[in-house]
Amino acid sequence: MPFESDLELRHRPGHERWEVIRPLQYRARDGRLIVVPVGYRTDLASVPRLAWRIVPRDHDQARRPAVVHDHIYTDLTHRFTKAEADRIFYDALQEEGMPKPLAWLMYCAVRLGGRGNWGR
Repeated sequence: MPFESDLELRHRPGHERWEVIRPLQYRARDGRLIVVPVGYRTDLASVPRLAWRIVPRDHDQARRPAVVHDHIYTDLTHRFTKAEADRIFYDALQEEGMPKPLAWLMYCAVRLGGRGNWGR
């Protein structure tokens, strides 16, 4: 299984973001290990409020993939391209058991609207 650890988060009431309290590890298909460090803050899946009925931002099968994807997008080392980051998100969604049509819809959303530190 590509996720090598569980996701443990802390939410502070009144804040939009969650804080990682134990490193989250994910191994990409090419073997590269992605480690989301303790203290990293995420909003989970950045789903527009209008779409929350289809995909809640804290959907069980999207939580770990969303945190990994957020981390890759904000990682200033640029170990991954945007296309690679988005593909990792899609793969991780499917590995978490998300139905393929919904995983594909979320993948398309990040391909079209996802913005990271690539300056594109």
